Amino acid sequence: MWLKLRLDDLRLIVHYVGMFVVGIGLVMVIPLVTGLLYGEYDAALDFLLGMGVVCTVGAVLVNAHTRPENVNHMHALAITAFGWLAASMAAAVPLAFSANYATYLDALFDALSGLTTSGLTVVVDLDHMAHAHNMWRHLTHLIGGQGIVVAALSLAVGLRGGAFSLYLAEGRDERILPNVLHTVRFIWYVTAVYVAVGTIALFGVTLYLGMAPARGILHAFWIAVAAYDTGGFGPQSLNAMYYHSFLFEVVSVFLMVAGAMNFNLHAQVWRGNRSELWRNIETRVLALNIMVLSVLTAIGLAATQSFSGPFAAIRKGAYHILSAHTGTGHQTIFSSQWATDFGGPAFVAVLIAMAAGGAVSSTAGGIKALRIGLIVRSIIQQVKEALAPRSAVMRARYHHMGERFLTPEIGAAAATVFILYMVTYITGALIGTAYGYDAGSAIFESISATANVGLSAGITAATMPNGLKIVYIVQMWAGRLEFIAVLVLLAQLIIAVSLQRERRGA
Repeated sequence: MWLKLRLDDLRLIVHYVGMFVVGIGLVMVIPLVTGLLYGEYDAALDFLLGMGVVCTVGAVLVNAHTRPENVNHMHALAITAFGWLAASMAAAVPLAFSANYATYLDALFDALSGLTTSGLTVVVDLDHMAHAHNMWRHLTHLIGGQGIVVAALSLAVGLRGGAFSLYLAEGRDERILPNVLHTVRFIWYVTAVYVAVGTIALFGVTLYLGMAPARGILHAFWIAVAAYDTGGFGPQSLNAMYYHSFLFEVVSVFLMVAGAMNFNLHAQVWRGNRSELWRNIETRVLALNIMVLSVLTAIGLAATQSFSGPFAAIRKGAYHILSAHTGTGHQTIFSSQWATDFGGPAFVAVLIAMAAGGAVSSTAGGIKALRIGLIVRSIIQQVKEALAPRSAVMRARYHHMGERFLTPEIGAAAATVFILYMVTYITGALIGTAYGYDAGSAIFESISATANVGLSAGITAATMPNGLKIVYIVQMWAGRLEFIAVLVLLAQLIIAVSLQRERRGA
């Protein structure tokens, strides 16, 4: 029997969504202060007005429900799916006030892209954007990289049970510590350490490159956040290419890889269990994929003869495979070069890297290395069973934070998510071609949006059709939540419409 949302359920969902909206409004104080410190008073006014609008709307939503009630699994899925949309709409308000976005839809595109750590952007004149607005763009990566639910749970404001259901609904499936609140605070602790270390290292790089300290510290913080949270936003239109620095690339790669690793794996390593790094099926799949795809990319780039020498080709290829596989989206080439310099095997390798993604329970998107490993193990197991005598009892094992048995249910769950991603990749590509874009660019952009990567073959821009912007918004949203929460919300809407029609017919 279908579970229906009653009026009380809807009020509870709206209440928690309102909390997310208020939280987004309160964080706007950071770019507000940034604007005041750098003398950007018009930009500061944008965030002052944005805070007023967002907090007012959020307060109204919070007051929709006042009775104490626990959050069940159905509530959690609906709160998460709707909460991400509402948070993005709230985060878009101050961006819409700026001159860098032609419409509110464009501002919403960038806000949702930031929160989902996708990194695709339709901003106009990024090179002259106010520091305050750039700060906000990158803060959306910091909030969304860990998850808006994780951000809310870390504060534990207004929670009345159901914390773990909310945690799971955001696409995370592992509890690092026995208490879920301690788990989300550990996630923020790990994030703070890596962002701090990355900011210091990148600040040194910017000083070495001759950038003024006041500007360099901002760039260092923004890139550290974007790299660790595998987001891909950059403060300049040239993205990572703006810096033309091998040192910059080394530091950003370190942060990309750290951000794409499972938070539970971070905990294991920090506890001294370093053997988990090479025993874990997920890290093995990631390492193997990166090595194979890097070789394929090197072969493809060598064939194009577009670079000055073998080191330049290897450097470009490896950087973009890592950027694609971790879901970061930083790039050191022009968008047009994907179809020319990265044509053939290298282009295919980047597509596969983007589609595969990083680790589960990380800041990365995509299908995830663990699921790919489990699907391959399941196939091997089925072949073995087909070859073995009928009386034989065979059980497959894999190592992921300990020895585990590969059950049919685990394999089926991995295959289901894999299929949902593939269907979405293909659907987005077909829509892109329907709008007149070539098939290669359309599949590239569709995978990048759904896997929350941010690399662009040139389609994503302020000038692209509004319908395609909406398609990519939906893809980024659904991909970040790994579909289940989104499908539950859509199912509830369909049920509600069906019941309304039945009542009218009666």
